[in-house]
Amino acid sequence: MTRLAATARLLDRLPVAAPTVLVDEARARANIAAMAAKATASGVRLRPHFKTHDNVGVGRWFRDAGVRHATVSSLAMAERFARDGWHDLTLAVLVNPRELPRLAELAWRLADRGGALGLVAGTPEAARAVRHLVGDTAPLWLKVDTGYGRSGVPWDDRGRLQDVADAAAFAGLLTHAGHSYRTPRDELAGLFAETARRLAAARDATGRALQLSVGDTPTCTAVARFGGVDEVRPGNFVFFDLMQRSRGVCTDAQLAAAVACPVLALDPGRGRIVLYGGAVHLSKETLMTADGPVFGYLGTLADEGFGTVLQDAPLTELSQEHGVVQVAPGRWDELTGGLHPGDLVAVFPVHSCLACAAHGGLMTLDGTFLPRDTDGGGR
Repeated sequence: MTRLAATARLLDRLPVAAPTVLVDEARARANIAAMAAKATASGVRLRPHFKTHDNVGVGRWFRDAGVRHATVSSLAMAERFARDGWHDLTLAVLVNPRELPRLAELAWRLADRGGALGLVAGTPEAARAVRHLVGDTAPLWLKVDTGYGRSGVPWDDRGRLQDVADAAAFAGLLTHAGHSYRTPRDELAGLFAETARRLAAARDATGRALQLSVGDTPTCTAVARFGGVDEVRPGNFVFFDLMQRSRGVCTDAQLAAAVACPVLALDPGRGRIVLYGGAVHLSKETLMTADGPVFGYLGTLADEGFGTVLQDAPLTELSQEHGVVQVAPGRWDELTGGLHPGDLVAVFPVHSCLACAAHGGLMTLDGTFLPRDTDGGGR
């Protein structure tokens, strides 16, 4: 039996009729345990970013590993995880003034439980607005740009740093080294150290004893120890994805999420497999290869969990609902023999965060559905 046909037979055990994100629970728990152990050994707080899975069931796996702090990327996400018993959350995007009344309500509710809702500001006006509506209930973090260039006060702009820090009482400085996603693997440890140094220099500019919070999966995975910071906020490491794999951040054995997609048609003459699985299920994130953009790769499944990535079976075309796999010349019979319309294949996504966000829940490889919210609902 070919590798794709064997995978399809194993996937037949699952109650899947439409594109569904599948999670290898054992791998995900191992990824969580490894990061938690590194944080403990480093003496820093692990506040993982939950935007990757955005799922209360997976959140409970973190609790099982002893994690008690979390990062979120939206007010709605904060409310979801607060309902599931998370008391210490940081909303790690610049505060939206229009949401401040609801943010204040959630901050007070978490404070009543002995927790907190951390908020992020990058201007004096935003900092004052938070303190005006929320008071001292919410820890306030000053967003610093240490090189990514997206948002925050530049780490070396002492005047602006002082102006923002003077506007309100801050708990610490927070940054996201998003440029790590385009940094070579052998330079990631150096980037982590540079980020910590730049954040410390920004702290010196404020003249205050502030905590330092950093967060990105590539550097947090690459370093052996988290030095020079108080808190780390990686998120993608729970599942990893092809983007991380392409840069050497993770191995095939750490990939913990794939999208099960039904086969709609097979075209041996052109070496194509047409899938029910498009941009609304996988996102349009791409890997650039010598042969053009790739939106995902088919993968194998074994009794014990996910297998390997099939480089000769890339997803090369994507529309809203459909995807096309272009099987490498000469590999058709070896890979697809015994595969039929209606069978399921597993597609490893380029970016697991966006793939998970496209679905209302996740499913483990034993068929357990993990709803996004505590009420069993989806988005």
